[in-house]
Amino acid sequence: MQIFLGALIGALIDAAGSLVGRVLLSLGIGYAVYSGVDASVMFARDAVLARISASGAQTVAAASALKIGTCISILTSALTARLAMNGLQNGSIKKMVMK
Repeated sequence: MQIFLGALIGALIDAAGSLVGRVLLSLGIGYAVYSGVDASVMFARDAVLARISASGAQTVAAASALKIGTCISILTSALTARLAMNGLQNGSIKKMVMK
């Protein structure tokens, strides 16, 4: 009798979870997962630094005098901190969306 009740309760919990998910989807509410966010920030940073270093020696000297590398580092750090405050975990962000 106890095994039957345990199985029944387990089935009801699964059905309720599925039912709630279906109701939310029918209302147009869901979750979107944006993955690879941290990799794209680092790719953009590396691309900018590579283009600066690939330009002429005078451009590199001017960028060094203007501390462009430090500026790019500050900007990417601020962007990464903002993403972390918005819920960045393991390179992806989950957001509730409504259609």
